[in-house]
Parts: sequence; structure tokens; C-alpha cells
Amino acid sequence: MVVRGPKCRTLGLLSRSELGDIHAATLEILEQVGMHSESDEILKIFNDAGADVDFKGRTIKIPQYLVREALKKAPRQYIFHGRNPKYSLLIEHGRIYFGMGGTPVPHIKDVKTGEYRRPTKSDVADATRLGDALANFSFLMNIAGAFDVPYEAEYIHEFDAMFRNTEKPIIYAAPSAELARTVISMASTIVGGSEELRKKPIFSIYCETVTPLSFPKENENMIECAKAGVPITLGPCGLRGFTEPITVAGATVVTNAESLAATTLAQLVKPNTPINYATWSMTMDPRTGLALYGAPENALTFGALTGQLAGYYGLPSFGLGGGVDSKIPDAQAGCEMSIIALMNAISGVNLIHDCGYLASGSVGSMEMAVICDEAVGYMLDIVKGITVDDESLAVDVIKEVGPRGQFMGQKHTLKFLERETYVSKLFDKRPLDRWIKDGMKDIREIAKERVEQILKGHQPDPLPKEVQQRLTELVKKAEENHRKT
Repeated sequence: MVVRGPKCRTLGLLSRSELGDIHAATLEILEQVGMHSESDEILKIFNDAGADVDFKGRTIKIPQYLVREALKKAPRQYIFHGRNPKYSLLIEHGRIYFGMGGTPVPHIKDVKTGEYRRPTKSDVADATRLGDALANFSFLMNIAGAFDVPYEAEYIHEFDAMFRNTEKPIIYAAPSAELARTVISMASTIVGGSEELRKKPIFSIYCETVTPLSFPKENENMIECAKAGVPITLGPCGLRGFTEPITVAGATVVTNAESLAATTLAQLVKPNTPINYATWSMTMDPRTGLALYGAPENALTFGALTGQLAGYYGLPSFGLGGGVDSKIPDAQAGCEMSIIALMNAISGVNLIHDCGYLASGSVGSMEMAVICDEAVGYMLDIVKGITVDDESLAVDVIKEVGPRGQFMGQKHTLKFLERETYVSKLFDKRPLDRWIKDGMKDIREIAKERVEQILKGHQPDPLPKEVQQRLTELVKKAEENHRKT
């Protein structure tokens, strides 16, 4: 079984000619300016492929033909598998899926006390169980962080908590070759071996280049994942006016160059490696220097430009739709999340993440995740579009009812009620008097109750005991290896 997400008719802000101009400028930058690399292995891969590599200056000038060949080899679609096959996703341009969380955040909003505190591995597990239960999230990332474990093994502990607490596909970071190898071993253990993982990848590695135009050594994780057949999710992201030009188009050239360079690297290592493309730029608050998540310009870079350029290249894509600057799940948070997430969706971005983030990516909130799940339900209802056929035109029913009639008693109404009407599961739609009688609860209180209900009652199917034991051993070994270094 494979989930086929809604495929919407996408918004097009730029013409194909304008997209071509961005692509041409990007190729010029890659060929004449190139990428810097802290990794000897990445330098060698590009050198062996025919790029102009300066090992002393650590620069890689990538000829246009290498980029064109890489774009031909990158798959247009792939299956992103869940541990449970019913959650496996068909990933291709235009199909829309939303996901909870992102990379680890330094604070979590405690569900019981409302206080902001450092999260733990237990919080990662709870948040993952929450995301596993929320029906509108198709894949999971993280809205916590395992800050009660040895720092060097933090990502391994977070992967461990996520693998154990969801049956859905996972996108997450493992920022080094060694960490990537460990996570690949963990996933292979779960699915039954490295060849099974190659056939049915249950996670995608999230990778960030360093803007502007640099491969850090941590990007060697892309090499390990390409070898193993694990999809690579890109997230090049700079600050306009600081690490990128202030103009949206100029900033896009920089991050597009990083994405195409990373795509080329992956295809040089292993042709047909799945890539989730992104070209992101964040707005910097000129008053504080803070990278804003809820800025309207982000709807253009994370949404419209990522979606359109991904369509131009024929690649699956990765966007940001849930992150907000508000510090609590309030009206500001709902406004910021809805505008940017919906722009991602109607731009055809495939995998839209960060639902459940507050305070510009520094706080995770389970209540906000629940609210986002409901908002996502609205958005999925919108992007499915309007069906126009003989039955939906309802000519025969209109003739039968006639003037001054009503349609409530018609079989046609019952038949199409669920398809044509979204029924909210969280937001209060009752008459005012009933809301007052039941205590006048606001959305934060309702969301808190929903979180507590889920955490009390939801458990995904557990991994077999022998697999759990093997994961424990791999986590322990990762800690020991880091202590030695």
C-alpha cells in the first residue's frame, strides 16, 4: 500500500523564462565561482568526475555538463517508506505531504506547566508518539532534543527515540559520515538488512550546506547515504542581506547553486539517489539580526520558488510551512503558519515540515503541533481542488428538487457529504451559548487536552525485542566511539 497525496494545480509566480534565468545564473556561479569544501573526500569525488578542483584553495568549480547529467540521473519519483507499509508515500512533484517538527530545538514548552525548559530524550519519544497519532502528518521530524545524553551522541539518541515511537517515514539529521553510518545500521536492523533498506528506505537524511556556497565536512553524510540508497533531503538556507544578496532572486541563485551542487555530488556517488530539492532563504530582522520563520518573504523562497524550481528540474521538493516567530500558540502563530504553509502547498512543494515550532525555531510545542495538524487538514481540503463531472454538477438532482426546495434529504447529499465538506476535529464550531456553557475554552486549552489524551492512549506497534536490543547496542557503541575520539 502506498499513500498518494493530493496533487494540486500549482501556483506559478514566475514564468518559465524567469526560471530559466535563475537556472542560467546558477550555472554561471557554479562554473566560475564554485563551491568551497572542507571535505577532502568531496574534493576528490568532484576532481575524479572532471570538475576544476583547487585542493590548496579547497574550491570546486563545477562545469555545466556535470550538473545537467546529475539532473538527468536524479529520480523524478520514489517511494518513501514507513515502518508500517500503510504510511509509505509516493514522492513526486506536486503531491503534498506535511510533517511535524524539524531538527532539535533548544527548548520545549512543557505541556503540563507551560514553562520553557531544556528537552530530553523522553520528550523526543513523546513528541514522536504524538506525531505518529496525528492523522494529517505524513512524515515526522522532531520538536524536541535529547539534551540529557552525551552531546556527541545526541543525534543517535534522537533517531533511536524516533525509530521506536513511529511507524511513519522519518526525515532527520545525522551531521557526519560516522553518524550517518550508525543511523544506516539502525535502519537496516529495523527493516531486515542493508539490501532491504535500499529497497525500502524508512528515513531520509537531512543535509544543510553552509551558505554561501560551501560544503562543510559534515556533508560527507550525503556520500554515505547515497551509497546506502537512502534519500537525501536538502536544506540550503541563508540570510538575505547577510549570507546572501538582499534580493529574493539573488538569494535564490546562491541556495539553488548549493542544491544543484549537492544533487551533483549525490549522483556522482550513486546515480538514481533520491533527492528532495530545496532553495531556501530567510529574512533577517533588521532590528535584531534574528532569522525570522514567519516573514512573508519566506512564503516565496520556501514555498513558491522551491516549488517552481523543483518543477522546472523535475525533482521532489522540501519546504518549510509550520515554523512561526510567535512564542505561544496564539493568533500570530496561526496566521504565520497558515500563510506560509498554504503557499508551500499551492506551490506544489512535496514535503512541508516544521509544524510544531515556535519562537523562530527555538521552541517545540506539542500544543502547536496539534493545532498545526488541524490547520493542515484545512489545507489538504483546499489543495484537493474542485471535482467537475456529471455527478458533481448534480443536474438531475437540481431538476428533481426544483425551485424553493431543499437538498438535505437527497441521497446525492449523503453520498458526497464527506468528500465535499471538511469537518473540524479540533476547532470549535458550536453555537456561542454551548461554548459558554462548556467553559469557554480557548484553542490552547483544547490543544493541551488533546495532547494529554494522545500521550495517555496512543502507542505505535513496538519493534521486535531483538531489534530493540540491537538498537540499544548501536547507541551504546556510538557513545563509546565518541568517547575514544
